[in-house]
Amino acid sequence: MSRFTLANVHLFTPEHTFGPLTSIGVENGVITDDTGGEVVDGRGGYLLPGLIDTHVHIGHADELAAGLRWGVTTMLDMATTRWDELRALRDNESDDRADVRGVSYPACAVRGRAVRKMGFPASTAVSGPEDASRWVAERLRQEPDHLKIVLEDKVLPFQPKPLSPATVAALVTEAHRAGKKVVVHATSPQAYATALDAGADVITHAPVSATLSADLAGRVASSGTAVSPTLVMMRGVLENLRMPFRPKSLHFGQTLASTAALNDAGATIVLGTDANADETSPARVAHGSAVHEELALLVDAGLSPADALAAATSRAAAVFGLHDRGVLAEGKRADLLLLNRSPLEDITASRDIAGVWKRGVTR
Repeated sequence: MSRFTLANVHLFTPEHTFGPLTSIGVENGVITDDTGGEVVDGRGGYLLPGLIDTHVHIGHADELAAGLRWGVTTMLDMATTRWDELRALRDNESDDRADVRGVSYPACAVRGRAVRKMGFPASTAVSGPEDASRWVAERLRQEPDHLKIVLEDKVLPFQPKPLSPATVAALVTEAHRAGKKVVVHATSPQAYATALDAGADVITHAPVSATLSADLAGRVASSGTAVSPTLVMMRGVLENLRMPFRPKSLHFGQTLASTAALNDAGATIVLGTDANADETSPARVAHGSAVHEELALLVDAGLSPADALAAATSRAAAVFGLHDRGVLAEGKRADLLLLNRSPLEDITASRDIAGVWKRGVTR
């Protein structure tokens, strides 16, 4: 039996504040109200649940280990061509790397980027509403945790025709019938509207081409659809599209403004980075460390530090049905991040890490 007490720490509460100095017990990888065993002195630090990155792409177990070093104890993969390998990592959880969940292959349009450039099989493409049941059935055989749809905007004449709203709606209906939540890649207000009309559970990315209107942000909030803005990724994409190749209509200010509009409307915002090391990606994003950049960018977009931390812990866990983690409570996983300073005073304190535990095992 593994048992210890982490003493002299301020706990992150369900109200997203830090309480007075106290102790927390851990037994066999689970938080308990009973203290005992070895006493670990937290030295007045600030204890959070392990952070959750709701949008990554994993190519190797080392990237999950990198996440854990930065206090990210759970990572959600949002499409990989190497699903069998990732599923093996998911099903054989180890305490020396972040826990992982995934969506397997994404739905995309015929000749969509996933098929043309990213190496996904041709069956990833969905030809129309009548093809939705086939696509969902194929994904279910892969045993994913969630499903993902990629909505690409047709900006230039040579780009393929995107998935139709009817096709997106059919995919969401079939996925929900199978008990799977659906994440929709959307980078424009029009794509957001299509995702909302279809009943998507989560929208990933914030627009770069235009700012979400207050009305559309209000629709997101009232629908209950969550948003993972992936600000660090959107910033990277725009930095790589340097002038004169980047149209003036694309700028990061719109991405921040869209996130601010969602926050002002009361939409559910969760943290995601789109971390990847893929050569085909429009921007590479570091696993683990990028979560702390994303926290700071969420605050720049108008979220309070408390809300940004909730987006990376309890709120992310609730949106994706990870009911065994995300909060510091009896019976929850002892996925823990101990900081030397309060991130409520300065969000960059999230990088000042004193300790990380996954299922009660210190990194």
